[in-house]
Amino acid sequence: MSEIEKFDYEAIQDRQTMRQYLNALMEGIEKGKLVFSSGKEQILLAPTELIRLSVKAKRKPGKSKITMKLTWNDFPGTLLREKDHGIQISA
Repeated sequence: MSEIEKFDYEAIQDRQTMRQYLNALMEGIEKGKLVFSSGKEQILLAPTELIRLSVKAKRKPGKSKITMKLTWNDFPGTLLREKDHGIQISA
């Protein structure tokens, strides 16, 4: 049985910093290599060609929330393509 590796980080950031994080995520996905580090914690992830996307958005008085989850199998070809109705994200 393999050891589970985890990385957790939470902080309040300004929009410019958030943009930098999101750009780094896009670049890492494109290159197939994501490195997350903070202090002594570090984890390396290698996104494959097929990635499952889950997006949830919620708004209630005084608070809004977006949850985005990307998952993939580390072994290519094990994630089957499902019928996709697409998503639109706009500004």
